[in-house]
Amino acid sequence: MITFSFLNKTEFVCIAPVIFDILADNMEKIAPTGNTRQEDFDCWYNSVCEGLKKEERQMILIQDDEKLVGFFQYFTNTDTFRMEEIQFHPDYQGKGLFRPLCGFVAQNIRQDLAFADAYASIHNEKSIGILTKMGLQNIGLNKNGRSFHFKGNFADLKKWYET
Repeated sequence: MITFSFLNKTEFVCIAPVIFDILADNMEKIAPTGNTRQEDFDCWYNSVCEGLKKEERQMILIQDDEKLVGFFQYFTNTDTFRMEEIQFHPDYQGKGLFRPLCGFVAQNIRQDLAFADAYASIHNEKSIGILTKMGLQNIGLNKNGRSFHFKGNFADLKKWYET
C-alpha cells in the first residue's frame, strides 16, 4: 500500500543513500553529470542537508509498505510553493502516484500561497508535460540554460490536484 509521510529531518542521514539511488538512476537517463556517482552523491547530500535546515523546505517520502519508492522535496516562502524534486523509482513511474501525492501536499501545506513554480530539465519531456498539464506556464530558461522555469497560480494548481 502506497503511503506519503513527511521526512523526519533527523533521519535524513540514514535514508539519504536510498533517496539518492532513486534520484541518480533517473537522472542518469535524462541529465547525466559526467561525475562519478560518489561525487554526485557528495554534492547532492551537502546541498540537501543545508536546505533541510530551513523549516520551509520539506521532503515527503513515498513508500510501498516499508519500501521507499520515491520522494518529493519542496519549499515555500512568503507567497510561493516551489516543487524542487519529484522522483519515483522506475518501477513506480506511470502508476498514477503523482496525483495522490499532490493531494497529500494540498492537504498539508499552507493555504495562503499565491504562486507555484518548478523547474524541469530541457531534456525531461515527462516533467515538462506534467507541469504543463498542471496549469503551470513555461516562462523561460534558468540561468544556466539547462532547465525550463514554470510558474502559475497556486489556486489553479490546487484545482488540478482536486480533479
